[in-house]
Amino acid sequence: MRGMTCIGRAAWLLSALVYAQIASAQSDAPVPIDDAQTTRAILDADATGRLIYLHDQAAAVATDAAMELKAFRRDGKRGDLAGWITEQREEGIVVSFVSSEPVPRARYRATVTSDGRVSGKAEALTEPVALTAYELGAARARATAAAAKFEPCSRTYNTVVLPTNNEGGGWAAYLLPGTTQHGVVPIGGSYRLDLDPAGERILKQRPFTRTCIALDSPRNDRSMKAVAMMVTHLLDPVPTEVHVFWSLWARQPMYVATSEGNWLIEDGKTRLMSRREKKEQ
Repeated sequence: MRGMTCIGRAAWLLSALVYAQIASAQSDAPVPIDDAQTTRAILDADATGRLIYLHDQAAAVATDAAMELKAFRRDGKRGDLAGWITEQREEGIVVSFVSSEPVPRARYRATVTSDGRVSGKAEALTEPVALTAYELGAARARATAAAAKFEPCSRTYNTVVLPTNNEGGGWAAYLLPGTTQHGVVPIGGSYRLDLDPAGERILKQRPFTRTCIALDSPRNDRSMKAVAMMVTHLLDPVPTEVHVFWSLWARQPMYVATSEGNWLIEDGKTRLMSRREKKEQ
């Protein structure tokens, strides 16, 4: 009960703190959406945000396993590896580390189960293996996204590439800022790039923030206990998949204030806490 009370107070405080910001930015507010569109957008954001998280975590777990095979140099750099790609299969998420050749090939592979463990052992391939059509498209999409021009908020970025549900196929590449600071959630500078089925052309690019905002969590101070993170989001009427991802990544609930209302993301699920009152024109 005490935890729920703290969360309730946090929601009230969030509303009070950000209402003025949202009201002052009405001219830049996103186009309102109806209830059916809101439901669809939230379901998509929750599902995609969880996918981004699972693929990002699979890549991290597989990287640790590949390091044991000396897939990386002592300084942690990739050497002749161009990076990794992920693919959801029946047995789990398969992470393939690919070469930097003009036509990339798989050099190391590891399968990560739904509970975040490597199934069996990471495999160092004796001979580089040609990529499947899916893997080649994902590898090209990752390379195209990594070379894209954008305003970075970190020296390092992680990339998650997922297939889209668009007619004719295509890829969505998420550029996610990296950090080595404990208790810092670097939400600012996150991007989504939509690419063609070949992964060679960027069709659309969007940022999820206007500034390099980073959320702090007082995890190092034992006298303080973080109840939830809070952020104002003015680019969309509802929280996005990136908000869901960072909430899961930080393992903390996140309050998001938008032009439509105040939202709570918890355990990868978004729900409306209070709706924003609309001013009559």
